[in-house]
Amino acid sequence: MISLVTRRAALARPLIPLLRHSSSATSGILVEDRGPTRLITLNRPNQLNALTPADLDAFIQAVEGAPDSVRAIAVAGAGRAFCAGMNTSAFEGLDTAAARDLIVKVGRAVGCLRLSPKVTAVLVHGYCLGAAFEMALAADLRLAVPGVRVGLPETKVGIPSVVDAALLRHHVGLSLAKEMLLLGEIYPVEKLGAGFVNAFAEQGDLVAKGEEMLGKVAELTPVVMAAQKELNEAWMNESHVDGIARSIDVFSRVFADPSTHEAVEKYNAKRKK
Repeated sequence: MISLVTRRAALARPLIPLLRHSSSATSGILVEDRGPTRLITLNRPNQLNALTPADLDAFIQAVEGAPDSVRAIAVAGAGRAFCAGMNTSAFEGLDTAAARDLIVKVGRAVGCLRLSPKVTAVLVHGYCLGAAFEMALAADLRLAVPGVRVGLPETKVGIPSVVDAALLRHHVGLSLAKEMLLLGEIYPVEKLGAGFVNAFAEQGDLVAKGEEMLGKVAELTPVVMAAQKELNEAWMNESHVDGIARSIDVFSRVFADPSTHEAVEKYNAKRKK
């Protein structure tokens, strides 16, 4: 959640936006609905897209308020970096009650990517730090420019890494997770292992690559995407036995929706050709 100077060039402009607006007059969040994908751009490039409390409110609204026509959500950053995390001025002078209110809001903004019934992705270039890195941990998919620098430098500010930083050990293992959380150092994303980033792309191709990957979601039913994300979350938090029991209930439940029957029939018809 700390701002650092970065070296990356400006993120390529998105292709043919269908709907483009700022989420609020005071936020640095831009929203573009491009067919089935909502592109949310963190847009404070002069501050490396460091997030303010107003940005968090706008981000939550952009994710949670996405209409049914939107099937997937991508988050990108304008300028030289994806995001340097929270603007650290937001932490000045907080008492315990104000600190709790702020971090609850941070947790909701980060966690809404994980909890959304829509498939979510982050498109990362430059630096991805603090709360922004927690967004990367929480999202379903991660696309990145090679050499992106990532980390959780909160301890250097005098505060702990919290909320979805709890996912770090699942992505990188306990040993590296403890090192990152305790030392607060910045790492090339490749240090996190081959499985952390789903796909790499050059900076000018990052948005297009993200749209291509997320476009595959448009071929699938919203019912099955929501069901699978529900199970992914449950399997992270429940015992193995409880997770299996929930999966049986969810499997049965999707057959109450006509789109499930249509998808099965369509798939079987295709196989018979």
